Amino acid sequence: MGKEVLKVSNIEKYYGKKGNVTKAINDISFTVSEGEFVGIMGASGSGKTTLLNAIAGYTSYSGDIYLADKNINKQPVWLRSCRYLNQRLYLFPFMTVTQNLWLAQYGAKQKRSKERETAILEQMGIAHLAARYPHQISGGEQQRVALARALISQPKLLLLDEPFSSLDWETRYQFWDLIDSLKSKEITMIMVTHEPREIRALADKTILLSKGQVVTENSIL
Repeated sequence: MGKEVLKVSNIEKYYGKKGNVTKAINDISFTVSEGEFVGIMGASGSGKTTLLNAIAGYTSYSGDIYLADKNINKQPVWLRSCRYLNQRLYLFPFMTVTQNLWLAQYGAKQKRSKERETAILEQMGIAHLAARYPHQISGGEQQRVALARALISQPKLLLLDEPFSSLDWETRYQFWDLIDSLKSKEITMIMVTHEPREIRALADKTILLSKGQVVTENSIL
């Protein structure tokens, strides 16, 4: 593995008001190295998605998060060099596949690169769908478009919150192979999943959460 990309230090998240406060995540700390794939598991309500939301900047928290050695506590979502992919794809239905990718580059304040668009579509195996609209392609193909859109801005970190759970198993296995090919390109990823087979197939290490706390943090052999 490469250098440290992410450092999560003493992160806590509370919901509610005085007298009725719930700790969603409680004093969580861990690091992720460049090119590492970290799987996060735990029962429903254990704080998995809340943790991803904190890293992405979608929710407030106490503690510190460092991305590429920079404290990002005060950075808004659109300035953090991470992208989030979950079950809801949020593709713009009135835009073609290529236009969805272009918008992602614009949002990251990057100069548009048609060469990068072509390359990422070829990598995802959907270059032939570039001119189509989301309603003209299958659910698995839409998922590939969403993944391409997340990667087009070349983020330092990709966050995945059960993105493949709605897919049939044959399509899911195809995505495992695709994600595994991204690991060889040193793309750093964190994925929340309830599926142990995904962890065994993809993860370099796993973090198990229970009631908002880290129970174990182990390498996957």
